[in-house]
Amino acid sequence: MLPDPPPGWTALQERAKQVKDPRELAAIIDEMNKLLAEYEKAAGDGHREGQLPARSHKSDKKNDR
Repeated sequence: MLPDPPPGWTALQERAKQVKDPRELAAIIDEMNKLLAEYEKAAGDGHREGQLPARSHKSDKKNDR
């Protein structure tokens, strides 16, 4: 199971879907990258630098059969 998205992530996704200007989209993507980096850093607390906790994904379960 994947963790919940960081606060504000869904709003940024919605904004990105609606913009037409490439520069505005690039700015939103920059915001998303910054938010994700902060979220990953917080999720990695207690782990070695550069190491994030393992996450499961739906596709992993297909191989369990």
